[in-house]
Amino acid sequence: MRTCFCSVFLCGIPVSVLGMLGAAALLTAAYLPFSCYHVIAVLPLLCGCLLSGYRAGKAARRNGWQNGFAAALLLTAIWYAAACIFCRRSFLPVLLLLTLPCGMLGGVLGVNTKLPLPKRRHHGAARIPRGILLGCKAAAGRRRARRNQTVSGRDNVKNC
Repeated sequence: MRTCFCSVFLCGIPVSVLGMLGAAALLTAAYLPFSCYHVIAVLPLLCGCLLSGYRAGKAARRNGWQNGFAAALLLTAIWYAAACIFCRRSFLPVLLLLTLPCGMLGGVLGVNTKLPLPKRRHHGAARIPRGILLGCKAAAGRRRARRNQTVSGRDNVKNC
């Protein structure tokens, strides 16, 4: 799930914001009928869903359609909540019918890409030996000391 959050916040939102700014510049520069506004406003969201699904699928390296679905759902939910807040009313989420398949397609393309895969990052605690991390070294040393005491005691019994 972390890959979906990272792909949405690092790729999906910036792409869709830049696309929406470009669409706003296009709409102010050209006179278009009102029916074209919806199409031009949806295209950046679709591009953001496609690219965030691609990035999520590529990072996860498996289950591309599931990761793309989750990334598209998260990105659409963010923009849907923002639209409801700014317009002060709720809409029917008809865009969900377009964005989810677009995100799933991006996830499948991301998994099947031939580009080099990203390096996996390890958590900082993964570099610390597990025994030190869990305090097992001290316990193992105590066990070893007890075992040596009992072994030496057995040797004394055998020698007698």
